[in-house]
Amino acid sequence: MDLTSADTRFWLQAIVFGLLALSAWRWGGGPERILAGVLIWFSLGDTLNHWLFEVETHYMTVDTGHMVIDLVALAVSFAVALRANRLYPLWFAAFQLLAMMAHLARDVAQEASPIAYLIMYIGPSYCQIIVLALGIWCHRRRVLRYGPYRSWRSSSPRSLATRRMNSPGG
Repeated sequence: MDLTSADTRFWLQAIVFGLLALSAWRWGGGPERILAGVLIWFSLGDTLNHWLFEVETHYMTVDTGHMVIDLVALAVSFAVALRANRLYPLWFAAFQLLAMMAHLARDVAQEASPIAYLIMYIGPSYCQIIVLALGIWCHRRRVLRYGPYRSWRSSSPRSLATRRMNSPGG
């Protein structure tokens, strides 16, 4: 069985994504589980993309399949970042935004190096692995130290001025 370095990287990354997903399911809350699902989406989406379409490996143009994968991940990441009662999802979403911007930069600057494009859209996922692992660890540590806490922010209470304006006598 001859494994290329790309195959090895794919399988190692898939294993790390799977381990993070299991950790999120065991020790995490809703935000951790959803963001672990985003990492799983990267592996499944990439496999589906390569299975359904002929994917160019020279990266001279924007890879539309990977751009769609990143766009879905961006939407989910930002939704979690805006509602989660944690800070690390903001970092996760910011790295996803960098990956998405790589596709736009490649489309605008066709003369850019293909390796730069490759690094710009794949590199952030490695940072997301670290961010999510630290997020799961910090969540678990906080739960052990202080007990359970809300996973999601509720909407903020109305201000005193708004309550006065809307009151019957106001």
